[in-house]
Amino acid sequence: MDSMKRIAGIGASLGAVNGDLDRVREQADALAALGADVMELYASSLGVVANARLLPARTTELRALCQERPLVPTLHAPIPIDFMDSDNIALHRSAARVSVDLAAEIGAPIVVIHAGRADPADWASDPDGLLSFEREELFALGDHAAQCGVRIALENISPNLAVIGGRATSYSLDPAALARQLGALDHPAVTGCLDYSHAKQGAGLLGLDPVAGAAAMAPFTGHIHISEASGMPTIPSITSQPDWMYFGVGDMHAPLGIGCMDLTALADASPVLPGTLAVLELQGHARAMLADSLRHLRAFADRVNAHPIAA
Repeated sequence: MDSMKRIAGIGASLGAVNGDLDRVREQADALAALGADVMELYASSLGVVANARLLPARTTELRALCQERPLVPTLHAPIPIDFMDSDNIALHRSAARVSVDLAAEIGAPIVVIHAGRADPADWASDPDGLLSFEREELFALGDHAAQCGVRIALENISPNLAVIGGRATSYSLDPAALARQLGALDHPAVTGCLDYSHAKQGAGLLGLDPVAGAAAMAPFTGHIHISEASGMPTIPSITSQPDWMYFGVGDMHAPLGIGCMDLTALADASPVLPGTLAVLELQGHARAMLADSLRHLRAFADRVNAHPIAA
């Protein structure tokens, strides 16, 4: 990998492993054989944390597994972590903190955390208060991450079933709003994770331009998630990922190159921060198309890397 490039390496998230570290080994080796540089692990699926504490023997085994392979590990913290949920903030703090500790143990430079969500009524009544509360929590976590040699990457969310059902909302449905939050936070150990698929879906829900959203986030983007999506939100009766991909709605996690997204325009709008890692997120039977998606991602990275970096 070349940290002087805007996109320093590409790879993919692993599929479901359900605590089976042998499955982590198998998937990591298959990914390395395809020429990838990066593997992303989902913290909750690894079976190395309980009661927000590392399990020492399991952590040691996972550390060795990562060190033995030519892939940079990155870590996706549990999706339920929510730094706008003040009623349960102690739980969210402990889960986020142990995620940073786990990343440090296995040599992962990035921990991905989803941006805050709120009840739409609460958001309507006090958006500034919720944003300020999230910044305070992220700043404290960023201090801990800096001490551990890790960075936090705050990710824009998709219009999930809670959003579609009117039970939750998030400012980060618009990547430009996430960029403003990161700019206001201004912590050296907290960067942005731009999920292009989520951005396309958020744009579809809110009537925005996904390319403009990518451009707004670019100066804050230090990590990338990517897959294809039509941008059409799902409906309550279509609830599973394979069906989302089949119908062309929701968070499809579809392979690159199927034509839902203008990858050329998105690459041209994305002079991301140097050293960014780009991670494919494919699920279910879409993982059978991983090799072809990696080829498309390599071309995407090459186009992003054509943007010069100021001396």
